[in-house]
Amino acid sequence: MRISFRVFLLAAAVLSLSALAFGQIAYSVSDNNRDATGLAQQYYSIDLATGVGTLIQTLDDGAGTPTIRREYEGFGSAGSVLLGVSEFDTELCNTGSDPITGLAADVRIFTADGIGPQIGETCIDFGGEAAAAYNAADGWLYSVASDDELPSTGIRSRIYRISPTTGAATLVGTGVTLVASSPAGGEENPYLDGLAILPNGVAYASEARFGATKSGNLGSLYRIFLTGPNAGRASFVKRLLASPDGEDTGLASLDNGTLVLLLEDSQVLFGDADPNSGPFTAPAYGRFTTPGCLVTPICADFEGFDIPNNGAGIR
Repeated sequence: MRISFRVFLLAAAVLSLSALAFGQIAYSVSDNNRDATGLAQQYYSIDLATGVGTLIQTLDDGAGTPTIRREYEGFGSAGSVLLGVSEFDTELCNTGSDPITGLAADVRIFTADGIGPQIGETCIDFGGEAAAAYNAADGWLYSVASDDELPSTGIRSRIYRISPTTGAATLVGTGVTLVASSPAGGEENPYLDGLAILPNGVAYASEARFGATKSGNLGSLYRIFLTGPNAGRASFVKRLLASPDGEDTGLASLDNGTLVLLLEDSQVLFGDADPNSGPFTAPAYGRFTTPGCLVTPICADFEGFDIPNNGAGIR
């Protein structure tokens, strides 16, 4: 009887995840570990109900030579408009570089057909990782810039407010540290690489790499303060995962408050920001499919992640 009840609960959980994801379309781009392989990035749409991925565009010139050198590790959407925020690489802004191949961090529109026009350069000159989310409550795009090579004794992540019309970025606070009232469990100087903002303006960030010192690679969810005396700082919420991992993440949200976590190896998990609700849970498919992937056995480095228009997709 006890076993049957557990099976029932498991089936109910799977059905609940399917119901949450029904009709929801997300987007992500894999950089295919460009630094090590030189392979082009690939842009996918994802049916969150079924795990079916659709390759929209391989970001090269059509002859196998990569031309999109910026890595778009942050996605944020204003309604049906999806904006990609690239990480800082090696070049400062306003140098006259080609808007496609230049390495200065920028903001660019991504469409239902592929990569679109550049909005502008952000002039962010920190980090080597990025995350992004649009805040419908104030009309700004926000980004996390992080550096996974910095020691945990100092700032590893910074929050920026970005104009969605010009791309210009402004640092929020001085760097991400825990607020004094944060529950126990978080890193004093968190490394963050996923960002989601709920319709009410409350922001959350994720990481699944450096929680190792506290939780054995179970990852962490943080609340991020965008305004007020704690602007640019964080408060620990809970552990993300039920079992150890150790990857970078993407984070997105639905209008009903559901958070969706993407691990860079294409694993999808659903959860929320309730500190008592337990870790995020994977749907039955686990990973979304990556047809046309240039890397074997699976595409990797999926970090930019968003669910535009509350799952209705983009133009």
